[in-house]
Amino acid sequence: MCLLHHIFQKTGITPDEFYQKPAWVQSFMLQSMRIALKPPEQGGDGSG
Repeated sequence: MCLLHHIFQKTGITPDEFYQKPAWVQSFMLQSMRIALKPPEQGGDGSG
C-alpha cells in the first residue's frame, strides 16, 4: 500500500515496528499520512 511506503520512508520505522503497534495507532498513522499527502484544496473564497 502506498501509504505504508510513505510512512516507512518519512518516519524511518520498519514494517515490523508498524505492525507491532496497536490497531488504533496504526489507523492514526495511516490517516495522518493520508492527510499529509492530500493536495491542498483550491478555495475560491480568497482565504488562502
